[in-house]
Amino acid sequence: MDEIWIYDIASSHWMKQAAIGDIPSVRVRLCSVLVPAPDLSSYQVYMFSGWGEGYFLDMYVLSIPAFVWKKIDLVNYPNEWGIVDMACKLIPP
Repeated sequence: MDEIWIYDIASSHWMKQAAIGDIPSVRVRLCSVLVPAPDLSSYQVYMFSGWGEGYFLDMYVLSIPAFVWKKIDLVNYPNEWGIVDMACKLIPP
């Protein structure tokens, strides 16, 4: 996940963007949600759990437009097995 593919709807072209930081393992069947900053100057993509070479029980945040991954500590999360095939929803404050 060190390369992020972005589709530009205005030009109908794909672009590749390098990402840095705590790069997560490749996975499927994950849950993600996009959270905008109040002024829409940046966004965070929260990615939770999933399946790769076994279940993942972790969370990462991708900051955009910096394209920096940050791993989030889940020390007190009660499920030790990880979760797949779920839905995420952003609930506004």
